[in-house]
Amino acid sequence: MSTVAAVDPYTFAIDVDAYRDADHAWLDELDQVAVHTGEPHQRMGMRAVAEPEWLVADGHRPNELALRRRILDGAAGEVFAALPGSDDACAEAAAVLHGWLGAHRADWLDAWEPARDHPLARAALAVQDDLCVMQRHDDGWRLTAAVVCFPSYWRLADKMGRPQEAVHGPVPHYADDLADKVSRFFDRLAPDRFITRRNWGFVAHPLLFVPSHDGLRQPAGFDLDHLWMRSERQTLRRLPDSGAVLFTIRTQLAPARAVGERPEVAARLLDAITHWTPELAASRGGRHGWLPAVVAWLTGAAGA
Repeated sequence: MSTVAAVDPYTFAIDVDAYRDADHAWLDELDQVAVHTGEPHQRMGMRAVAEPEWLVADGHRPNELALRRRILDGAAGEVFAALPGSDDACAEAAAVLHGWLGAHRADWLDAWEPARDHPLARAALAVQDDLCVMQRHDDGWRLTAAVVCFPSYWRLADKMGRPQEAVHGPVPHYADDLADKVSRFFDRLAPDRFITRRNWGFVAHPLLFVPSHDGLRQPAGFDLDHLWMRSERQTLRRLPDSGAVLFTIRTQLAPARAVGERPEVAARLLDAITHWTPELAASRGGRHGWLPAVVAWLTGAAGA
């Protein structure tokens, strides 16, 4: 049974002012990915990038790496797990990441910690991304190892060893509309391809470590000053020797007001929200009842 609920998410709070004052350039990517034709839950939203663009960093890197270290040291049982049979894939994942860093981001190698007991932990402390290893079994792809320091309302202990459909179980419409597509995509993914996608939603708390909704301090109503955009830049990469897939998750935060300063982005988000099903709306920030106020604000920000 998972014990994450016992960990107060505010134990691992961030420097809120640093995130308010950043340039938030990554928000401009939402101008490309937020709009969907037809039903948004039927699209995986994946795109290929060049090898040097596999992983990205920003000015929060030193503080986020320090936070990742604190979380892994203070709550390792909550954020790290590796099942029997995953050793070779984890070692390969670390070696592939180390090789990529040496070729494209040599300055990031200063954070590599060779003394860490597990290769996946060594790799996860050199980047701002969480790292998940997926391996193919007879019944499909399963999560067999991971370091997830910045979860978005899910507990690693609840997902380990489970098939892909169960890992993504809380995602609305995933089982019916996306599970088979994602499984086939994993099966066909070539080792020389680097795939990225984004998800996003509005939250009322500036936290990176959010294993559940428990213990979160929610405002009584809509308050733009307390509204944040939370987005995951996810990537997929096949490991050539083990055949496993390395799934990375880069969680990013920006104050909602920064979205309002980008009319094109606001328009795209507004268009996407109007196509959300009630289930999708609830999972992306509408569970507190202030989504209509967000829509009204985005309408003004977009000039619509």
